[in-house]
Amino acid sequence: MSYTINLTDGTIFAVVADGTINTDSSQTLVGKNYAGYGEFLNENYIRLLENASNTSAPGAPLTGQLWWDKTNSIMKVYNGTTFKVISAATASASQPASNVAGDLWFDTTNDQLKAYSGSAFITIGPASTAGEGTSGAIVTTITDSAPGSDHVIVQMYVNNVIVGIWSKDATFTPAASISGFATIGPGLNMSTTVSNAVFNGTATNADTLDTLNSTSFMRSDAATSNNTSISVLSDTGLYVGGDSDARIFVSGTDVYHNNQTQDGDIIFQVNDGGVTTTALTIDGATAVVTANTSLVATGNITGGNIATAGIVTVNSGDAVTAIINGGTNGVGNIGSSSKGFNTIHALATSAQYADMAERFHADDEYAPGTIVELGGVNEITLCQDDLSNTVFGVVSTKAAYLMNGGAGTNATHPPIAMSGRVPVTVMGFIAKGDRLVSAGNGVARSANLDETTAFNVIGRALESKTDEGIGSVEAIVKIV
Repeated sequence: MSYTINLTDGTIFAVVADGTINTDSSQTLVGKNYAGYGEFLNENYIRLLENASNTSAPGAPLTGQLWWDKTNSIMKVYNGTTFKVISAATASASQPASNVAGDLWFDTTNDQLKAYSGSAFITIGPASTAGEGTSGAIVTTITDSAPGSDHVIVQMYVNNVIVGIWSKDATFTPAASISGFATIGPGLNMSTTVSNAVFNGTATNADTLDTLNSTSFMRSDAATSNNTSISVLSDTGLYVGGDSDARIFVSGTDVYHNNQTQDGDIIFQVNDGGVTTTALTIDGATAVVTANTSLVATGNITGGNIATAGIVTVNSGDAVTAIINGGTNGVGNIGSSSKGFNTIHALATSAQYADMAERFHADDEYAPGTIVELGGVNEITLCQDDLSNTVFGVVSTKAAYLMNGGAGTNATHPPIAMSGRVPVTVMGFIAKGDRLVSAGNGVARSANLDETTAFNVIGRALESKTDEGIGSVEAIVKIV
């Protein structure tokens, strides 16, 4: 007759007919008179002894069945849905799966113990991860150097460094030195070894500020005298007056004295023999500066118009002085076309540029460095021939000495350098020292020695050119 197999709770698990086996579980159930039943019975015993030890879970498990997970070397039990770890805690680098509330997990990556809340793992401790080092508040007891009393303190760690210590006791010296804390007083003590360690926040009062008591500071609500200098380190400066009429401030490297009242004057006064005397006035409406008496300048005078009914003397005694252009280079004149000076007595010792040029009427507009010759519809034209003997000069960039300067503009009357140092438009390879001759189309080239004559050499190159194209080299020009 058949075997009826019941579970522990009385539930019928299976009915095994005679001469058959049942494999509805991970154990083989043998029916009556089944041939070869001994192997199945012995294998069942072995599997029970080893708790189905395998790298994979047994098939068709029953609730409460044990399984030794060979991969992780962990004993697990089947809860009706999945195999759960039997131990109270799991140690692993990653979060375990299939958790229930109360499960513990030691996170080996961060060295933290965590508990499962039913929805997520909550860190029990420590608060800091392994990578963050010791961080947070740690309560400890230390002993002072004398008389050897114990003190309960709270150490504030950040990445293995004590940045602060809380204490309620009178100031004492730790018997065992603590880096950054020579002494510990009541309240919050900041480490002296942490750069710029301060209390960031609002304090309603303080005994001192930078070890100075309140009497060492000037007040803003009452008249206060000061026995030392006053420095205003902000470029916004200093304001004086009920309406902040007067202001001294800095912009860049400049210092400004400002009367902020519209059309208000700035008046400089001195004590002249006991009498308050106005020495200088700056009119706020016109910006005109008026000196009460003579204005003596021991240095330079720069600016706008200088108006005087007398003589402007630019030197005194043996002092070395000068009249210079304080604006953009090459801008401004001495005198004008309608009101020029009669005679200029001066000595020119140098020139900024290095060629002598004269303006000539051209038949077209030519760029600096162009080779020109006499001819064309006007006075000069483009030099078109190779090895030309009629080369007249080179269009100057900026002449050191320009003759006939008022003849016209650079477009109509370009300055033609006939001697001196000037950039020249060239083609091909040029070696420093090469003699330059016309190559046609207003361009020069390097000449062979058998090509040169007294009439076709423009000048000699002062620098090299290392490509075949058209470019510019500086040269000494000498036109015969």
